Amino acid sequence: MIAVACMRMYRRLAAAALVSVACAASAPARAEWPERPVTLIVIAGAGGGSDFTMRLLARELEANLKQPFTVVNQPQASGVVGMTNYTRAAPDGYTLGQLSPFAQYRLAGQASFTPASFTPIAQFNADPAAIHVAQDSPLKTVNDVIGQLRKDPASLKISCGGTCNASWDIPFLSLLMDQGVEVAKVNLIPAQGSAAGLQELASGGVDIVLCSLPETDALASAGKVRSIGVMSDARLERYPNVATVAEQTGKAYTGGTWRAIAGPAGIDPALAVTIEAAIRKAFDSETFQKGMKERGFGAVWRGREDLAAFLVEHDTMTTEVMQAVAAKN
Repeated sequence: MIAVACMRMYRRLAAAALVSVACAASAPARAEWPERPVTLIVIAGAGGGSDFTMRLLARELEANLKQPFTVVNQPQASGVVGMTNYTRAAPDGYTLGQLSPFAQYRLAGQASFTPASFTPIAQFNADPAAIHVAQDSPLKTVNDVIGQLRKDPASLKISCGGTCNASWDIPFLSLLMDQGVEVAKVNLIPAQGSAAGLQELASGGVDIVLCSLPETDALASAGKVRSIGVMSDARLERYPNVATVAEQTGKAYTGGTWRAIAGPAGIDPALAVTIEAAIRKAFDSETFQKGMKERGFGAVWRGREDLAAFLVEHDTMTTEVMQAVAAKN
């Protein structure tokens, strides 16, 4: 009886094993990313540096991966809308977005982003902040700006883009604080990206725009905009006539923005590695590197692990600066 029972159990187990093998054989293999179009959300308007660099990267990804990479501009609420949309998307690698300075949103009460809100993939760009005025502006140097703001902090309309507590303006506000300006009274005006701010500058609506140098190329060539200082350690090769802030004030002030690709929290690490490798291939391509250089954008690489550590540093530094500004107020 025991032998018969054992034989029956063996047959049942064998049958179950055959069913399992059959199911496994019929189940589709996990598809390689990407098997369908990918959406890339830009958190700034069309025509600016974020738009250009993200589209340049998207073109390379499309060429390499043979799938559309659709760039969608969502600058509303200074980029909060775009960042919110991709961090709330399914963590499947098919909705990714621009990751740039984000800590200011939480500190200003606009959103709740922290480093844990994202799956960092790769950084591909970094650029120093610069100070721009209209071509016919009486402001000729950074010291002219500082001097006027010391006398009357609210006398100049300063377009900073985004939340006015981000990559371009935090270094500038640190400079003003250090130079004795009452930053609580400075007239900061948000714009939906650098392109919008520069158009306002050219039309006389604002006195100063804070953004990168490459973003001014078209209006500078048209004789509408003039750059009076860059917040870098040395003059940029492409812009040798733009003096550093350190040259003009006698003290080094550096800072700027960075751009990266990220997805919502929870992307499978293996998938994140696959996406990172695709972005690295696009980044290393001759076309991408040439396009960045021709437009004067810094091609700077950070992989996913280094970027994750950098996000924590960014969050900490931004918190310290904004608390200092608040304390000054």
